[in-house]
Amino acid sequence: MIPRFKLLRAGAFVLCCLPLWLSAHAADKYPEKPVRVVVPFPAGGGTDTMARTLGVALQQALGQPFLVDNKSGATGNIGTEFVARSPGDGYTLLVVPNSLAINKFLFPKLSFDPQKSFKPVALLGSSPVVVGVKASLPVNSIQELIAMARKNPGKLSYASCGSGSPQHIAGELFKMMAKVDIAHIPYKGCSPAAVDAAGGLVDVVFNTVANIRPFVQTGKVRALAVTSAKRSALAPELPTVQESNLPGYDIEVWFGALAPAGTPDAVIARLNAEINKTLARPEIREGMEKISYEAVGGSSKQFADVIQRDLERYGAIISKANIRID
Repeated sequence: MIPRFKLLRAGAFVLCCLPLWLSAHAADKYPEKPVRVVVPFPAGGGTDTMARTLGVALQQALGQPFLVDNKSGATGNIGTEFVARSPGDGYTLLVVPNSLAINKFLFPKLSFDPQKSFKPVALLGSSPVVVGVKASLPVNSIQELIAMARKNPGKLSYASCGSGSPQHIAGELFKMMAKVDIAHIPYKGCSPAAVDAAGGLVDVVFNTVANIRPFVQTGKVRALAVTSAKRSALAPELPTVQESNLPGYDIEVWFGALAPAGTPDAVIARLNAEINKTLARPEIREGMEKISYEAVGGSSKQFADVIQRDLERYGAIISKANIRID
């Protein structure tokens, strides 16, 4: 007869390990049906393009459709909330930019938490913000822009892609670190902000590489720097803001994939592995560069660390600059 304590120990071992076994078993079969990829912004934008590129590649790799579902509205919060409320089974994913970390501080009554409501899957891509000026502004570097702004407090203006956008955050961080007073003019999107900078209606612009590049090429906007910590392969000729005597300045727009909290770790691991394989493919990397994004990838933990870092940084910037959504 087997002693009772041994039976209890064996039972406890089975109960302990059963969830892990079930999770791994689920991942072996995953996916068994189409996967919904929610984009909380309209079709045609950077987030949507990133999700569709990912969806096609994952469908080829895993044999099931990854269908993009645009649920836009409320600065990305409607679609994000939808995923937060979805079952954690791996069949609903979210592709979102770093508005995920920003919106927590702009909308204090959100029904979801950027960390507790989701499991990070992987970073997909990133792009720096470009700091540019209208062609008639007599500055050719960040140092010269700072000098002009200090001599003319409150007289210069800068355009962003909208209140609370990463470009707005980049502009306010610049003002804080450079100790300058430049009036913020929010636009309803990156494209109209770039157009007005090219038309000379604003002095300075913080915008995406994709939107600014055409106007830089025609000489209507002069690009001064990128906001990332390191020089970007998307605009290798441009120095970083950090190189212009503002050490520690670092803002990028990133895009990542997340799943609802409760999604099995083994499913997260499988998705992460397939995404990293996808992002390593030369044609995918080249395709992303053509639309002005750099492929990133990495582990789920690395993505979680990026979210944590940005929550800490953005919260401080938004509070100090008193950024609000009107």
